[in-house]
Amino acid sequence: MQKKTLFLFSSIFAVALTACSGVKHNISEYVLKLNYKKDFKILQLSDVHLGDKDNLETHYKFMDLTIKDSQPDLIVVTGDLFTFASRGTAKSFFSYLDAKGVPWTVTFGNHDEQCYFSVDWMTGLLNNYGSNCVFKDIQDDDVQGNANFAINLMQGESIFEQIIVMDSNRYYYGDYFGYDYFKEDQIAWYSDLVDYTTEQNGGVVVPSLMFYHIPLPEIEETWDYKTNTFKEGVTVKKANTGEGEKTCNPQTNTHFFDKILEKKSTTGMYFGHDHLNDFIVNYKGVDFGYGVKATDRIYYGESMLGGRTITLHEDHTVSYKDHHHTYAEVK
Repeated sequence: MQKKTLFLFSSIFAVALTACSGVKHNISEYVLKLNYKKDFKILQLSDVHLGDKDNLETHYKFMDLTIKDSQPDLIVVTGDLFTFASRGTAKSFFSYLDAKGVPWTVTFGNHDEQCYFSVDWMTGLLNNYGSNCVFKDIQDDDVQGNANFAINLMQGESIFEQIIVMDSNRYYYGDYFGYDYFKEDQIAWYSDLVDYTTEQNGGVVVPSLMFYHIPLPEIEETWDYKTNTFKEGVTVKKANTGEGEKTCNPQTNTHFFDKILEKKSTTGMYFGHDHLNDFIVNYKGVDFGYGVKATDRIYYGESMLGGRTITLHEDHTVSYKDHHHTYAEVK
């Protein structure tokens, strides 16, 4: 017990030391580019949870149904890619995504550290992976997390919209044990990114969409899980497919959402984590969207499996289409 406790606190100290002693990088180093085309379709897959004991081919055939429905221009997997997976399983999943022939990217969830490899190993692999992976992790930087970067959707030389991918981190081991949260350095990074992109765009703020895993604490201000009802001042764009579950957001609020409202760039925030929640609401002018669970791993609702296409239109509005399938279709 003492050795385990010592290892735990040593790990926490090492993470804290790394976060404090990283190298400051220019914001431009975190920015990637893709071409925008009319009605750009982003397929969000979430909470895949692949492990070594799974029949991977069955899961791939199941996800194929969703990808075929969506015909996406970009695939974004919003965390919990793996649980108890080896490097071979991780490489298999990334090869599967890369073979789809469309750009794809990922961020990470709390379960992605519960594998037979480190998240650092995974990001090192993804930084130079395949021909369609669009991912960037600067491993020696001074920003907490393993996936904080942006993808500029370009119209010629102009930035049409920005896709912001962030790492909501994993678990918090401080004065309580719970889910982790966006750190102050990440919030500062986001603010610098918006300012830099605005400057690059001739002083005009570029609209953005954000993808991460663990919902912000403000999700509790939108919905009452006990009654499965939405709160006053919230515009419901999609209700739960099922009855839903208690929102599993961090206890600590670093007021990231206040910064998002202040910067007036991000109009949609998309996440996963709670497998039985898949609602979309607009709160204070920003869409909060729980993703649709991509596989039947861990726990799930029978009618809630598949994915969601987020279509970005030329007027910067978005529309949503959920894709639901059952494993009976591939077994």
